[in-house]
Amino acid sequence: MIRLRVLTASTGACTHISLHPNEFTYSTIQSRLVAVLPVNDQIILIGPPYKVPKDSLLRNNETISALRLGDEEDELIQNGRHSLEPAERTGSKRIFLFSKRALANNAPEPPDCVLDPAPGPLPMPTQSDIPPPPPSPSDVVETPLRNALELYVRQLMLDVAKGRVYADGADLRLAACRKCLSEMVAIAHALRAAVSNLSDHRAGAVRQRTQFSSDFVDAASFYMGLLQKFELRAGEGYVDETNTFSVENESLGSVPLHPSLVAAARSSGRMMETLLDTVPLDREKAWANKCQTAHERLTASAEDLEAAFGTAVGTSSGWNEEAQEDLAAEEIIKMLISEVEDADNRIRFSQSEKNDILASNQSEATRIMSTAVRNESKEGRAESAFSSLEEMAKSSSSILMTMESDDNILSQLSQRVADAKSAAMKRMKSRLRHISVAQSEIARVTSSVSVLQHALLQLKTDIGHLEHVVELPSSYQSFLTEIQRRRAYCNAYKSIFDATLERLNVMRADEIKLREAFLRGPGKHLMPAFYEIFVPTLATSPAVFSPQLPDMLEFQTLPNVGSQSTQYNSSSTESGSTLMSSQVREMESNVDTKDQSVLVSADENSGNYDVMMQTMSQGDVAPRRKDDKAERATLKYENAVLRQKLEQAGVKVPYIDSHTTTTIHPDENDSMDQRHKEQHRKISSLEAELERVQKELEAARVASAQKEAANLGPNSDLETTQQRSDKISHTSFEVGDIGLFMPTGRGRGGKRIYLAFHSSCPHRYLSPDCIDGSPDFVLGRIVYQEEFVAGALNTTRNPFGLHVGTKFWVLTVEVVKKG
Repeated sequence: MIRLRVLTASTGACTHISLHPNEFTYSTIQSRLVAVLPVNDQIILIGPPYKVPKDSLLRNNETISALRLGDEEDELIQNGRHSLEPAERTGSKRIFLFSKRALANNAPEPPDCVLDPAPGPLPMPTQSDIPPPPPSPSDVVETPLRNALELYVRQLMLDVAKGRVYADGADLRLAACRKCLSEMVAIAHALRAAVSNLSDHRAGAVRQRTQFSSDFVDAASFYMGLLQKFELRAGEGYVDETNTFSVENESLGSVPLHPSLVAAARSSGRMMETLLDTVPLDREKAWANKCQTAHERLTASAEDLEAAFGTAVGTSSGWNEEAQEDLAAEEIIKMLISEVEDADNRIRFSQSEKNDILASNQSEATRIMSTAVRNESKEGRAESAFSSLEEMAKSSSSILMTMESDDNILSQLSQRVADAKSAAMKRMKSRLRHISVAQSEIARVTSSVSVLQHALLQLKTDIGHLEHVVELPSSYQSFLTEIQRRRAYCNAYKSIFDATLERLNVMRADEIKLREAFLRGPGKHLMPAFYEIFVPTLATSPAVFSPQLPDMLEFQTLPNVGSQSTQYNSSSTESGSTLMSSQVREMESNVDTKDQSVLVSADENSGNYDVMMQTMSQGDVAPRRKDDKAERATLKYENAVLRQKLEQAGVKVPYIDSHTTTTIHPDENDSMDQRHKEQHRKISSLEAELERVQKELEAARVASAQKEAANLGPNSDLETTQQRSDKISHTSFEVGDIGLFMPTGRGRGGKRIYLAFHSSCPHRYLSPDCIDGSPDFVLGRIVYQEEFVAGALNTTRNPFGLHVGTKFWVLTVEVVKKG
């Protein structure tokens, strides 16, 4: 069985309950306390920490041990220590019972404490309360001397009875004081529990309010900025007070739609020329006004919450004053405990000793009387007996006077203890009422915070719709890039299909010619068994492979947005990059030419198509043109993918003018090959001239740097070199330059191939030893580069699938950043 003590908070009374371990639950404890308070009027706290107990906590062995330790500490005296030690320090726990009705504003005042015995004089015995002496034996003669001596003895017997009253009264008064002080200690502990529970509520409310305030401040700043941007976006024209073009200060009316999109809108019977025309403006403005009103209301409610929170939680000075008052009340209890201990050590033992002396005197008086009566005939015996009894009577009277004085001290002490408990109960009622009101206000404020948090989340959801309008310019730019990429994909897909099908047809035609040559030559001498038994298909033609490409409806629905040089170009965040320059525009304008040295491509890994082209004869110009077209379409698609990745990474990428691009149509005559050769010869010549000029320029730059170093000192030269070397190179690659390497596919072994982003400087590949894993990009400083010539396909001498004889470089870098 588990025996526990439950302390009533309002009176300090202790209720003992015994429970089987399986019955040790919250509901069972409530049912056992029905005799004290009804179940619906009970509030039970256990602690520290003081909370409504759960069954899992009650059945914990550590909790049971801590409760037993608290019962031991509630003994008033333990080796000179009082029982008001902090429970958090000793690890003890207690169970407190609070009354809901006692917390009401109209709850009755607690009755005054009255101790038993009550303070004041004790009821004393009289002569009539003294039993008569036993009858004298028949041989004893009643004499005047005997009667006179019996009067002294009876008086001493009365004194002994009074002494016993004083001694027993001391025990009773001290016991009552101990019980009363024990109840006061329980009240003090219960008040600590209530204050601790209030502090937990207050701390929780403070945390919730602080979190809400932080979220509200951040959200309010974001919402105000979003609403202001929405007003700017919803304008008809371009507004810029700083004369600086920026995506932050432009209206949707200033962003024109691509002509193909305008034409698509007109074909559907709608007029759309700017981004503003795509927005249901009236509905969005009405929604913005609604969000603005909701934000203003939420701001006002947040201000009201701050005021209500200050009232509910109070100030630290008020908490300190209440804590000081509680400590002062506990000091009174400690002082009374010390006084009771002192009285127990000094007066109770003194009263008991004095009572023993009175009893001894009475016994001695009885002996003296018996001796005097027996020796009555002897001269001088009577006078001696009377003298001794008189002295004893005076001594007993003196002892009784001191015992009465000590009893008065105990009476006054018990009165102070009773008054202190009465004051403690009244103060407990007031403090519990104050705590109850504070907890109710905190609960209301906490509920308000929860409501405002829900309103803040709802406002975040509502105002998030306006973010679509604010982010529409950048989303529109991403839309154009996505359409270009999809169109490039469709073109590449169809080109590869056509090239593959054409190559298979050419191979079949060649196979037919070879078979016909065999059948007309050596085959005509074979016996019928070779055609009928050994190889029945020896005289048949190759199977016809004619797959049908599904109609790509998606391509027909994609508008031809082309380039965006004359359209709106969002100024994306540049992230400190200088990887694009004017050479990129010139380089991309020639993306349709066959010369690979002027392609800004994410993948020069074109060896997959070279396998087919190697089997073609030099005269098969049309199939070769289809292979070239497929390769160009693939590179354009990969280039579109690379462009999209760079824009998503926040890099500003210039666009190509559609009228500057050169397109090679597959249906042109064979003279195109001659022009290709001539163009290639001119480009080679220009490259040689460019290389010579670059060397001269580099020599001039070195001379200039040396001159500056002589004039400005080594520090300036070091800073200039450092600044120049921090830029991303794309027109040339030397040791010390920084290059941006992007994935272009997978090579031998399934490992990703990384190509340097370049302008007219192709075939710079990243060494596989420089990276681990498969990052989306690698930014690195070149520490070593080695030149190679591509060998046969699918060999270690051509790891990147290039044309046989193509020069390529493998760059070893010091990785600066990868993502």
